[in-house]
Formats: sequence, C-alpha cells, structure tokens
Amino acid sequence: MSNRVHAKHPHSSLTDARLQTRASSLLVTHVNKVELDDELVSIDQYVLTDLAHAVMLTRTGIFDAQHGQNMVKTLLSLRAGDTASMLASKPEVGTLGLQIENYLEHELGPRGRDIQRARSRIDQKATNWRLINRASLTEVIQGLVALGSQILETAERYAGALMPGYTHLQHSQPTTIDHYLNAHYWAVSRNLSRLFEAYDRLNLSPLGGAAYSGTSWPIDRTATAHYLGFDRPVYNARDAGFAALDMGAELAGVLAATLSGISRLASDLNYWSSSEVGLVRIHSSLCGTSSMMPQKRNPMVLERIRGLAGSAVGWSASQLGVMHTATSTDVDQSYIHNLLPSQCFETAGAISLLREVIATVEFDLPAMQKSSGQHWSTASAVADSLVPPME
Repeated sequence: MSNRVHAKHPHSSLTDARLQTRASSLLVTHVNKVELDDELVSIDQYVLTDLAHAVMLTRTGIFDAQHGQNMVKTLLSLRAGDTASMLASKPEVGTLGLQIENYLEHELGPRGRDIQRARSRIDQKATNWRLINRASLTEVIQGLVALGSQILETAERYAGALMPGYTHLQHSQPTTIDHYLNAHYWAVSRNLSRLFEAYDRLNLSPLGGAAYSGTSWPIDRTATAHYLGFDRPVYNARDAGFAALDMGAELAGVLAATLSGISRLASDLNYWSSSEVGLVRIHSSLCGTSSMMPQKRNPMVLERIRGLAGSAVGWSASQLGVMHTATSTDVDQSYIHNLLPSQCFETAGAISLLREVIATVEFDLPAMQKSSGQHWSTASAVADSLVPPME
C-alpha cells in the first residue's frame, strides 16, 4: 500500500461538486484554514475514529470483508506514518475529515470515500472532541491525585507543629500545619469529585448520531463506543452533536474551580514567604531572580499559579459564548474546538508545580510557634474558659 505524499492528486471539495463553483479565497483563508489548523492538533483522534467506524461497518456487513480490510489497512498505514505529511492537507478541500477522505480516495479509488457512510462530520467531530479532551482531562485528574497525596504526606511530616491561623490577614486562632494542609486536601478532594463526574459525562460516544436524526444504516453504535473506550453511546442523536455544547462550558468551569482552589494555597505560601513574614521558604529550584537585584528570590511558580487561576475565570465564558440557539453550527464550535486541551495542559502544569512546592517547602517551625502565641490569638479560648458551663 502506498504511503507516498499525494501532492499530485487533484484536491476537490464538497463546494466544487455541490455548488458547481470554486470556494472563495476569503472563505478558504478565514474559515477553512482556521478550522483545519485547529483540527490538525487532534489528527490522531480523527484516524482512530475512522478506524473504529471502518471496523464496525465491516462487522455489520455494510462493507464487504475485502473492502473493509483495505480501508482498515490504509488507515493503519496512515496512522503509523507521518500522518500530517501524508495527508498533504489543503484548506480548499475543507475540514480534516474531508482531508482524510481525499487521502483514502487517492489510495483506494472512489470507494475510499465510503468511510463517510452512515456518518456525518457532526458526530465525527463531536467524537474526536471527546477523545482529545478525555485524554487531556485524565492528565489533570492524575496530577490532582498526586497533589492530594503530597499534601497529606507533608501534613504528616509536620504533624502537631504550631502555626498562626489567619482571617483578614490578622491572627485569629492558633492551629497546626497539618490541620491547615488537611483543609486544602479536602478542597482538592472536592475538585477531584467534580472532575470525575465531568469525565463520566464526557466519556460517551456521539458516533452514529449522524447529522441530526441518526441513520437508516444498520450500524452498531455500542461497538464503536467500545472500540474507542467510551462507556456507552450518547442516546439521543441530536444530543450527540450540537446539543452537547454545554460539555465544554462544564469542563472549563471545573478547571477554573480547580485552579481557584490550588491558587488559595499558593497565595498563602506566597505571602508567608515574603521578607516581612518569613514563615516559609520555597525551594531555590522553584524560584527566579532579578536581572538587576541579585538578592531576589522570587517565588515564580506560585505567581504563575495565581495568574493562571485569574485567567481561567474567563474560560467558561468563552465556551458559553458559542452556545446560542437553533442557529448554532459547527462553524461556531471551531472557535472553541481547540481551547480545552491547552487549558487542561496549563492546569495540569500548575498542579504539578504546586505539588513540587509542597514536597520541598520548609516551614520555619520556631518562628511559626512564636507567632501563633502572639497578638492575642488565644483570646477566644480564654473567653470560653471564663464562661461557666450552663446548668
């Protein structure tokens, strides 16, 4: 089977065939190319979806055995090689799904376009979106589990060590380092629960929902869901495509809540590491310095976490902005299609940074113990002891 770049193959588009005219260069540049560039990030997911679809079409008898075998072999060869170069994608052909169809037609002849049988770009794209975001969300979940474990480990290392508790940046009541850290562990735990719940809703297969009302072909949606590692198909064909736009907003919101939670811990450590307070010391490998002031030890990783948490507040708003009405289309979705993977990557990175901070942080125990007894921080306990018990 040929793996050559099909640069000489004449690139045709749906526009050429259906509308009997060439697409405007403005449409190609400002619509097709923008959408294609976003989709190329998930190129492996597109080929995986095609493989699952081809196997299902063969097993259900929609493809004969030889045709199915040829289709699967060609897709496997495409995936094993330099996929992007082999496709030689051109924006005038259209979206990534059409680029792969074009490649299959070149390799297998006109029957190569059979890959789109019993399927629409709508359910295809929705499936690929879920695949790439499932992998991205998994990295966030794994990182948060590791952070929770590290918080507990550090809390155990400093168990019973006194420290001042703060409200409004003022001494409130004495506490211990392990009690303080455990409070943040529970916040991490809640966000983990939110992530797991979002993952369960994400891990459903839209494939087979087609454009709106499903397909009359005798497909097996449960089989393709199984091949791609989904728990089950999305039951409603309409919901499999456009109607599930709320998934992006939910995931972005959970990421923002997660970052907000870890930012509170990062902000405390950032304040406590200041020259005036000096209760903790951040490891030098996690600090930066100044180009002018050589004495500086800037806790840059903590500042990065805090800054990212502030930026994440707008992530859900971007997703919600494309959730319109019945007029919504896949062109709307192209503006948010590729946002979540990078946001998951940044979130997972911030979580890993904080885990390293917690693993290496040094608490100044004598200073913390001394500070915990100052500024009348035991006043409420003294007041309680002066009030006689009720008879």
